[in-house]
Amino acid sequence: MDRVEEAYLAISVVTVAETRAGYLHANWGSSRIAGAEEHLRRFSPVSVGRRYANEWARLSTTAHRRGIAISENDLWIAATASVRERTLVTCDKDHLRIAPELGGEVIYLAPPV
Repeated sequence: MDRVEEAYLAISVVTVAETRAGYLHANWGSSRIAGAEEHLRRFSPVSVGRRYANEWARLSTTAHRRGIAISENDLWIAATASVRERTLVTCDKDHLRIAPELGGEVIYLAPPV
């Protein structure tokens, strides 16, 4: 039988942290948290290193100079996509405002209502 490699999506460790903070703030029960953690395991987490920190600083400075309000966490997520030269898939419109600086595509998915 041929071995088939599964495609994976990279995810910023910042997104993992935001997800975990979200369910802790919302007081989810243990079974719901386990389901969220199982879902997170489908992604390959990308840790922050020196290149990401440099890109975060560049994006932060650019956003500030252009009057673009964007959270620090959203800048980390954008820096992760930018350094890796990957498409950023987001449900946060803030990323659309910084998209021209990323050098890659930004796909906005409206969050479910």
